[in-house]
Amino acid sequence: MATSTARYRFEFRLLEWAENTGRTLCGDRRAMFVGVRPDTAVRRIYFAPALESFEGERKSALAESHAHWFLYTPHPEAGTGYLEWFALERKIAERWLQHKLEPEDFIDVRGPGTRNEWPATWRVLIA
Repeated sequence: MATSTARYRFEFRLLEWAENTGRTLCGDRRAMFVGVRPDTAVRRIYFAPALESFEGERKSALAESHAHWFLYTPHPEAGTGYLEWFALERKIAERWLQHKLEPEDFIDVRGPGTRNEWPATWRVLIA
């Protein structure tokens, strides 16, 4: 199994949101790509067929067609997966989470540090 790179609570919150969204809309955990319009509205949500992902050319084509996006790839065990986003505003994440991100969401769970700001572009492996 790969080593987790997760450090912050906001990462775990977004993973849980992505898992629940796929389960609610598809009946199971699936890879998901969310394209977002510049006005912050969701343009389109793509779900991969069961047990497939958005990798390589598939991901590149989707990323090139959306100025702002979010990607979730589940791993076999619940609560694990890969997240990546590009030019995603904090207010979008907070809307999806139905939760305002607080300072404790930016505390480093591995050490004494904290982040000062939301990362508009990010990638993390939660294992």
